Formats: sequence, structure tokens, C-alpha cells
Amino acid sequence: MDTGSSSTDGILIHAVGDCGPRRIDYGETPESLFAVSHQRIKEADISFCQLEWNFSTRGCLQYGDHTTHTTWYGRVHPDNVRSLVSGGFNVVSHASNHCFDYGPESLLETIEVLRRNNLQVIGIGRDIAEARKPAIVERKGVKVGFLAYCSALPEEYEAREGKAGCAPIRASTYYETQDFAAGMPPRIVTIPREEDVRAMEEDIRNLRKLVDVVVVSMHWGLHFIVGTLAMYQPVVGRRAIDAGADLIVGHHPHLIKGIEIYKGKAIFYSLGNFAQETPWHLKPPSGVHAKNVSNKYRKWRQEPGWERYSGPPDKRYSMMARCAVGSNGIRKVTFLPVWINQRAEPEFLTRNDARFQEVLDYVGPFCEELGTSLKVEGDEVVVWQSGGV
Repeated sequence: MDTGSSSTDGILIHAVGDCGPRRIDYGETPESLFAVSHQRIKEADISFCQLEWNFSTRGCLQYGDHTTHTTWYGRVHPDNVRSLVSGGFNVVSHASNHCFDYGPESLLETIEVLRRNNLQVIGIGRDIAEARKPAIVERKGVKVGFLAYCSALPEEYEAREGKAGCAPIRASTYYETQDFAAGMPPRIVTIPREEDVRAMEEDIRNLRKLVDVVVVSMHWGLHFIVGTLAMYQPVVGRRAIDAGADLIVGHHPHLIKGIEIYKGKAIFYSLGNFAQETPWHLKPPSGVHAKNVSNKYRKWRQEPGWERYSGPPDKRYSMMARCAVGSNGIRKVTFLPVWINQRAEPEFLTRNDARFQEVLDYVGPFCEELGTSLKVEGDEVVVWQSGGV
């Protein structure tokens, strides 16, 4: 447990989505990734991020059915951890579809590197017990617990008894006919695996007894598909809240998605990328065929100057969740609109910047579909606040 001071004035939590530092690959200092954003991140007492790549030089690429995906670049030099340290993060989830790209040695070295740099890591471990273990951080007398799970995971990436990996919440996919005419698009049905959801609920209930606030990280959803949620996501998110979670922070789609308020608790279905550097300069190893996954689902044309952070234009939109917390729980939930620049660096936007409204116009309709109204307050966007605030 990381213990701070003993005041009870309340604290601030920041949470962002996918971070994939690889500054050293470009011959640049790791600290430069958050050069324009670290001061704002550090305003919080506790800052959380999702780590995509292994910080490791060990292991070997895990060949198998999942090699149809571009997972070959999921390992970077351990010194890239300095990006997260300089950015001001305290808690890091590595429960992702890249955590086992280079096998157990690489995953375990990543845990060592993070812990050696005073970063608490969640969602992965040398076995399922360690992967399900929470991080507990205390600041000013307020205890916050973090758990992390992954639904977007290739086969064998999950941790088990005696096997390293991530904490899974797997889901099955079925296709249901919606029209009498042959060939019409089916309804896609996704159902979470009950044993995994029950394990998550048990973790949350156990953690709830120890802390004032429970934050659950979910690596889930449909990547590169605008706005749409998979059917299993609201089911899992709501069951997490029913079990005692206070905040759900989602990531993986590489796009921002809607925010739902369920029983007074916020579910951020996707915070989007925050600082994920594209390895455009690297070539895949023998036996792995590189493909542009985003272009597989959406057609877009690469714009000159964006090679270092390639993808459709809405991949540049991001957000940082900002939660004011007291000893009685979360008092207020907002987010700060973020723009990812051509160097894959996050830039916080002010209200008088036209891009601020561009981000808000993009995510607003998805929130409305989930019954959530957004309100601009200074440079923040209010998602929810308690009646006493």
C-alpha cells in the first residue's frame, strides 16, 4: 500500500487510456512524450494509465492464431518506462491484448521494471492470483483501490494457476439473423463468460471492504469502430458497479466512446489513446504479416505529416477522466478534452480552442444515446456530480 498524508480534505484522481511509449526507438528522451502534458496530469493525487507494450528485452514472439494481428511490436526497451514516471503516473494497468506478445519472460520483466520505478501494476501477474490482486493507494486519508481486466485478449494471454498472463473477462460471439432476406447483416451478440464476471465481482467485493473508492479498469470493446459498444460491455460494467465499483475506466478501441451513468457511477467506455506511439519505422519479423487494422474496418487515407501517429482523424481525439473524491466516495466526475498531435503527444485543450468543441461534438451524441448529458465548466466537461457539490 502506498500511503500519503493524513488530511481528509479530499483528493483528485486522473485516468487516461492507452499509452505505448517507444521514444527511445526514435532516438529521443522518454521524458519528451509528456513534455506538454505532465504538469496537468500531476495536478492529481493519483494518476492512472493503461500500458500497451511490454517494457522488456526478454522473451520471444508468441506465434499462433493471433499472429493475424499486428502484435509483433508489443515490446519496447525498458528505459521507456521513464515516460510514465515523468508523466506523473502512479498506477498502471497492463491487462491488454499485448501483455503476452513475447511470453512470460517479457511480461514478468515488465512487472519488475514498473515496480522498480515505484509504479503499481495491476491486471497481470505470474499467475491468476497475482493478476487479480488490487493496488491500494492512500492519499490524505482517502484509500483508493484499483483492479484491471481484459476482454480483448488472444488465446492463451489469460493468467491461470501456475501460468502468467492477464486477468480475463472473456466473451463469446454469436450472430443472429435480423431479416428474412438472405445475406442481410446479422445482429452480433456477445455474452461475457460467467466464471470470469463472478471472479471480478468477488475481487470488487473483497476490495470494497478495504477502501473508500474502487476503480475498475477494462480493456474491452470494438477497436476502430465509431461509437458502437459490444453487447457484453454494459452487462460487465453494470455488474461491476452492482458489486461495489465506483468508477469504470475503459480503453482499447483507440477511439473515445460514450459515457454512461449507472446508479450514480460513471462508466467511461473508452478514453481513447493518450500517448500511443506508432512503430511505423519497424518491419515485422519473419512469419508475421503486417496489416493496418484500422483500415480493415474503416477506409481512410493517410495524411502527410501524420506518419508517426497514423490512423483516421478521430483517433486524434482523447480525454482524461478527472474525479474529485472524498472519504464518502466520488463527489464529481469530469473529463478534460485532449488532442493527440503528430508526434503522438497528448495536448490538453482549453475551451477557447476550436478543437475543444470538435472533441465534444464527437463524443456528445454517444453520451446522449446512453442517457448522459454533458456540461462545459471552464476547461472541463462535467459528467456527473453529487447533489452536495
